[in-house]
Amino acid sequence: MTTQHDPKNEMIDQTISQRTGFGPNDMVKGWQSILDNLLNHLSPYLQPSRIVTFHHLSPAEKQMFERISEHVEVPETACGVYLAPSIRNQLLYTNQGLKIPEAETMPKDDGVLLFSRSSSHETILNVFLAHPPYAPAIDVYDHGALLAGYVYESIDDCLASITHVIATYLNKT
Repeated sequence: MTTQHDPKNEMIDQTISQRTGFGPNDMVKGWQSILDNLLNHLSPYLQPSRIVTFHHLSPAEKQMFERISEHVEVPETACGVYLAPSIRNQLLYTNQGLKIPEAETMPKDDGVLLFSRSSSHETILNVFLAHPPYAPAIDVYDHGALLAGYVYESIDDCLASITHVIATYLNKT
């Protein structure tokens, strides 16, 4: 996975190997396929160098989207979408005719961001803006493999890193 051999890189390699192994994996392929389908469904709204979201967000979700927009720069080669907790609940529950579980009424996160190249979804960055005791994280999926995983101490740390991670994995056409 990584090219340099230092303890931090070895720990990252070990974490990825424990989670999914190296190379394409059926579990990761399935998850990336779900994300790919979602991005394809949203493709009429995705715009190069922009993060888009939905019209109906709670005031706190709108505030988070503004915070994200202030911190994250998206290159012309990429696009992104912010899925607030209320949107996730609609996708998973209410749009399926299901009641939102009690445990999901108070989100354990501030949502998810998905980024891909504007031209394809072969590589997808999945950003989870988790609250403690969970950790904010960025997973990079590429052709059905977990290419990289980043874990952060706080949402602020995660937001500060997203631009660099996007540039690393999505800045090429």
